[in-house]
Amino acid sequence: MSKKYLLTTALAYTNGPLHLGHARSTYIPADIMKKYLKLKGKDVIHVGGTDNHGVPITLTAEKEGVKPEDIVNKYHNEIKRDLDNLNVEFDSYGKTHSDIHIETAQEFYKKLKENGYIYEKDIEQFYCPKCDRFLADRYVEGTCPFCGGEARGDHCEVCGRHLEPTELINPYCINCNTTPELRKTTHRFFKLSALSDDLRKYVESSDMPEHVKNMAYSWIKELHDWDISRDIKWGVPIPDSENQVMYVWLEAPIGYISFTKQLGDVWKDYWLKKDKNENDSDVKIWHFIGKDITVHHSVFWPGMLIANGDYNLPSSVISGGYLTLEGRKMSTSKKWVVWVDDFVKYFDSDYLRYFLMVNAPLNRDCDFSFDEFQKRINTELIAIIGNFTHRALVFSHRKFKAIPVVDEDSLKEEDKELISKCKETVEKVDKHIMEFNFKDAIMDIIHLAKEGNNYFQKMEPWTVEDEGRLKEILYTCAVVVKYIVYLLYPFMPNKTMKLLDLMNEELDLEIRGNDLKKPKVVFTKIEDDQIKMVKGKLLKSEEAKEKKKNKNKKDKKEKNNKDENKNNKENEKGDSMDLISIDDFAKIELRVAQILEAEEVPKSKKLLKLIVDIGDEKRQVVAGIKGHYEPSELVGKKIVLLCNLKPAKLCGVESQGMILAAGDEVVSLLTPDKDVPVGSKIC
Repeated sequence: MSKKYLLTTALAYTNGPLHLGHARSTYIPADIMKKYLKLKGKDVIHVGGTDNHGVPITLTAEKEGVKPEDIVNKYHNEIKRDLDNLNVEFDSYGKTHSDIHIETAQEFYKKLKENGYIYEKDIEQFYCPKCDRFLADRYVEGTCPFCGGEARGDHCEVCGRHLEPTELINPYCINCNTTPELRKTTHRFFKLSALSDDLRKYVESSDMPEHVKNMAYSWIKELHDWDISRDIKWGVPIPDSENQVMYVWLEAPIGYISFTKQLGDVWKDYWLKKDKNENDSDVKIWHFIGKDITVHHSVFWPGMLIANGDYNLPSSVISGGYLTLEGRKMSTSKKWVVWVDDFVKYFDSDYLRYFLMVNAPLNRDCDFSFDEFQKRINTELIAIIGNFTHRALVFSHRKFKAIPVVDEDSLKEEDKELISKCKETVEKVDKHIMEFNFKDAIMDIIHLAKEGNNYFQKMEPWTVEDEGRLKEILYTCAVVVKYIVYLLYPFMPNKTMKLLDLMNEELDLEIRGNDLKKPKVVFTKIEDDQIKMVKGKLLKSEEAKEKKKNKNKKDKKEKNNKDENKNNKENEKGDSMDLISIDDFAKIELRVAQILEAEEVPKSKKLLKLIVDIGDEKRQVVAGIKGHYEPSELVGKKIVLLCNLKPAKLCGVESQGMILAAGDEVVSLLTPDKDVPVGSKIC
């Protein structure tokens, strides 16, 4: 029996449209795989949709004075528009705020409870007496207990630490500014901790990439039961509760199942186990996601499926790295972002698909630079692929008005050698794509086009007078063009179909010798003026950001000067930096340390737990560098550690020091530039 492939993409959250980072990590890779498997005649479907529940949506709706449904519908449509503009195709595209999803999620919940994985527990939660409701974390703000900055109920905006609402100093309800009070409420919990052994066996037997497996293992070590109920009205109602809804990370992944159900009974062929005791080996379920939700898909979601018992488990989780913009972290709040809808107004989406895949391996972070984008499009895509395909078709049209068809047995050795390279390239590209290595797949296509260009130059068809030999040369060139079109199609469907139309051919590897249409330039160059204009329009917020940044610096300096003049008239010249004496500095103990172990801190978006060697002892340190470094790349690295800092607990994990790092959007650890011994003091 042939394999069935179910591809899913992370459900886009309906609080805004898509930016380039979403496209790179998730949607373009999944669409490439879908188109490629289709080319090979495989049974494959692509399922996706939007995530419509959660506190951020209710906050936005309240702020704008509309219903949550209005926010959901607006952004659901905008997200689908963006995906259509990127040529990302779905067999089923749904919403979690739909009858079929709500029904499926509630059935799933009931099965978890029936199997003994749901229990009730009393907890304390903030309650606003004025609003007469329990407050989810995003509804509470206050002062960070660590840095004194403004903080939300889930994290501090200043120092980035993960927080619980009850940790805030002077908490208040964001709706009415009332100080909330702690009250008991009954929540439902999912017994995730009971699944450690099952999850470890699952991860070991899965096809997940090693970096995903390692991340999953680090979480499986310290699994905690999962609070899966929320005291709000917007969401999927919990069947055995009158006033609570399911936590979005419980119900949203179930959308992969409910959206497949929209296709009819065929959904059972992909999701339902044929044998209750094992997964269907003929089904491959691949989740394409962004790096930030890797653990949810490699641990939490499989745990839910194991506890339910009826469904096939995902075969792999393909986790795409982050995309920075012009060397800096993308930020929607700071308006340092490029939206898909804006980008495709100026450039063909195929150019974006090409660049985002060839710029770096999918599992690594990469940067989007407009200058680098222009360079790679012009020097690779246009100068190599565009140049060869255009020359070959123009010359064939000029000489014969069609692609000549010849007997391949009569070809010269050099012709056969190039055609043989075409077939070898198919095998190479197939291997790379099936391993989700899209960068190397594209580079193999580029190399084939280079071979075609070299062949065309060497043969000098414009000098060949023998018509029979000229037909052999142009036939060989047409074969290369056809292979390039076929292999490049999943990456660049717009451009390749235009080439195919000029050839009057079908999307396969045969040459039929049909009449050629008059060739047109398919791959157009990106000019300097165009890049300059687009950067001016799409990155215009940078200028405003810099002005605001400079103003904030000026305001801060003026405030510091006033405070300084008030407290110490000797410093009337007002340096905005607080000066310390050499005696103060002597109290600080800095040492060169080496990282021995690194892992993520459970329930934290930004923290990593490190075990470091400082020469005479080992320390446990918690650092807010998650997202800037993978745990695996930190092991063995020498760093600078502040050793005599009073221990503190972050997210319940004790930190016995502080590592030194620099940067805001892009964070870099401070490391010695020479190989000094571990434990060396810095003075």
